[in-house]
Amino acid sequence: MIVDLHAHCFPDQLAPRALSILAERAGTEPYFNGTVSGLRMVMDEAGIDRAVLQPIATKPGQTVGVNRWAISVQEERIISFGTIHPETQGWQDELKGLVGAGIKGIKFHPNYQDFMVDDPKLFPLYEAIFTAGLMVLFHSGVDLWYPDTNQCHPRQLKKVLTLFPGATIIAAHMGGFRCWEAVEENLLGTDLYFDTAYSFGELGVERMEKLIRAQGVEKILFGTDSPWSSPQAEIANLKTLKLTAEEQQMILGGNARRLLKI
Repeated sequence: MIVDLHAHCFPDQLAPRALSILAERAGTEPYFNGTVSGLRMVMDEAGIDRAVLQPIATKPGQTVGVNRWAISVQEERIISFGTIHPETQGWQDELKGLVGAGIKGIKFHPNYQDFMVDDPKLFPLYEAIFTAGLMVLFHSGVDLWYPDTNQCHPRQLKKVLTLFPGATIIAAHMGGFRCWEAVEENLLGTDLYFDTAYSFGELGVERMEKLIRAQGVEKILFGTDSPWSSPQAEIANLKTLKLTAEEQQMILGGNARRLLKI
């Protein structure tokens, strides 16, 4: 089974405008139209069995609506994390609702949501999420939309790990996009998962292998960052690495299945 732990979609009516804005500002083109039906199509083409959506509420008032949509699109092949903007009023009730709906994790994007990952104001929210048994996925490192800011630097993320031992935390983009030296200095060997999303092109084969080996194959999760990359190409990239067949399968799906309990 192949599980893409890091995918993005939008409601059908919003997808064209959302992708146009994101693509123009980031200087990249989407691989498909950003809808759930489009995601299913590229999953079929690539042989991906499950995809996990990572929604982001960029404003407090979006939290409830985005979560309702995320819950509504879930089915056998499409799983979704939830989102909570840190400034959301009554986030405690929203978190209870997400747990009740079977949501298994929360996605945070410090750049888009305008907070520092190690800001103590976030700690009660993190504590509640982890106490509820949910995992967290952080965008980590530089974002193409905000190339001059870094609100989840590996050094900051290390502080969060220290404060919440035993929590299941995933650092997107191999621990810190375009912060590779800081990843090596601060995160390797910690109790942290990395996802591979949008990282092969930046790291190259040799450095990708180095990070995977140093962090441990059991802590690496396959992600495409769809629609911003080709799922087929991402799978092909993974298969160029010096990994055994068993290690490939752990990264492509085994580790995610264990975390998601599927």
